[in-house]
Amino acid sequence: MAAVWARGLRLWAGLAGGRFPLLPAVAAWAPQSRGAASILSAWRPAGLCQRGPGQAPGWGRPPARTKARGNEYQPNNLKRKRTHGWMKRIRTASGIEVILRRMLKGRKSLSH
Repeated sequence: MAAVWARGLRLWAGLAGGRFPLLPAVAAWAPQSRGAASILSAWRPAGLCQRGPGQAPGWGRPPARTKARGNEYQPNNLKRKRTHGWMKRIRTASGIEVILRRMLKGRKSLSH
């Protein structure tokens, strides 16, 4: 019986390989019993039975859009100089501390 089962799996694997893209992968379904009737009853073309009546196929819809990422930094030299520049650092006590810390660390550039 095991030899018949293995031969059946090879047959289904060959069919699902490339010629019939709507067939489910062999590992996607596992019949409960090893009879031919259970194999045929467990098989359904992928994509045809998952939709309700009147619904469009899945490849017709655009993908769901999510929040845009990676566009947080928009460079602006004037704002950069006003926020992190030498004049801004020298005017405040905490800015002087930043410059002194960078001097002690040996930074070549003390501010922008």
